[in-house]
Amino acid sequence: MTEEKLVERVTALFADSDAAQRKMIRLYAETNDAIEASAIIDSGAEVLHMLQGGLRPEVLVLDSVLSDTTIFPLLRSIRQQQIEYEPHIIVTLMPSAAPQIEKILTLGAECTIFKPYSLPELFDTVYQTAASGPRLNRYLVHESVTAQLRTLGCYKNLAYGINYLQEAVYIAVCDRQACSLGELCTKAGEPFGVNGPAVRSALERLNARLYKSNTPAYQMLCERNGKTPQDRLTVSELLEAVIARTHHDLRC
Repeated sequence: MTEEKLVERVTALFADSDAAQRKMIRLYAETNDAIEASAIIDSGAEVLHMLQGGLRPEVLVLDSVLSDTTIFPLLRSIRQQQIEYEPHIIVTLMPSAAPQIEKILTLGAECTIFKPYSLPELFDTVYQTAASGPRLNRYLVHESVTAQLRTLGCYKNLAYGINYLQEAVYIAVCDRQACSLGELCTKAGEPFGVNGPAVRSALERLNARLYKSNTPAYQMLCERNGKTPQDRLTVSELLEAVIARTHHDLRC
């Protein structure tokens, strides 16, 4: 069974004159669930042409020096276009261009990122620049849960049940619903059309995988629950630990 994705994707156009950088962005975008790359191009002329042609990405990620222009005339041209929406704009630049940041922001960019950047950092900034409210909260919860599972020894591509766990944590953290484990499993399964017992079974299998991985992080959770490092957490104990950490990450 394939689990659906509940995080609503953000669309972004990336413009960078560095072919290697464009290739890395393209490869990373292919495996990223949260960001859809509407286009990955190298020139300001292409940016303007695509916007004039009706492309409407939520975010424009523009390098400060493209193959045919620099950032200042490009930002002015974007502002002058007769388009019915205002995209969020992120500008990437080298640290040596730091004195230009104030002018870049004045011309319409929302933020800047220094090169070299990590792709997870870039994509996270793209999402958080475009999203707000429940859409952003769901993304932040999913990112927190995914990171926690990684330290616990379960990677996303191997983690059947991860979306149920993410949804259960979202309900507990953002909807602030106090539920029993059974009620939480039922609510977490509703968006997927899956009943509570099936969700709990998936979480049991996920917990079994974490137990088998036997990472220091999992052993530490066992000790915090009064168990030995060789013991196995219950699903309730695992869920409570992930919810508490997510509360901390989101500062809820």
